[in-house]
Amino acid sequence: MWNGTLVRSRFFDAISLLLPAAERFLIETLEEWLSRAGDSVDSRLGAEVERFLREERAHQSVHLRYNDSLIAADPAAQEPALRASRATDDIRRLDLATRMALAAAFEILTSLLSRELLERPYLLGSGESVEARIWRWHAREELAHCHVVVQAVRALGVSRGQRLMAYALATGFLIFDVLRLWRALCRCDIRAGARRARMWADGLTFVLRGVPSLLRMSAGWTRQLVR
Repeated sequence: MWNGTLVRSRFFDAISLLLPAAERFLIETLEEWLSRAGDSVDSRLGAEVERFLREERAHQSVHLRYNDSLIAADPAAQEPALRASRATDDIRRLDLATRMALAAAFEILTSLLSRELLERPYLLGSGESVEARIWRWHAREELAHCHVVVQAVRALGVSRGQRLMAYALATGFLIFDVLRLWRALCRCDIRAGARRARMWADGLTFVLRGVPSLLRMSAGWTRQLVR
């Protein structure tokens, strides 16, 4: 328990389990676009994409180690981790334009969450655990580079309709998988001896106190949709 309560800790642990697969998807998709676009890519955008790829590889490496530590501390988390590793298998087979639109949608969602993490102490607390430091570092880098994929999508000429469809799909994908993994990790804790009533109470408190963040994120998401 590194974030005040087991429930709060497990929420971020669930996201971490998803991130290596999501980052692999982002890296593969942007590398393919960059390779296909070749010399037609603006030099400034090309340099920003290369920086984005380096940072995403670093994020992936750090979260793989984070997840290994999580599983080492609780072997029951291995099964949810395996599920998470396959989370992007289906969408990796889509056409490039759709994958690019999804990549932009994932980056926008991640940037909205990152802003909340850095500006709202309740979500992450003020602790200096290894996990908390990882999340703050990751959030700062996401905010600094979230525009890169959006610019690449515009350069590719993805239609507004395709972008809107991708935004809706990415939102549903992330909500479903984060909640599914969060629930699985909390059930592991209950089987290990955590009190069910305490977990439910902490979960309800976390959700209720997180409502303002959800509303702000929803407003930010809506602004992206109407651009």
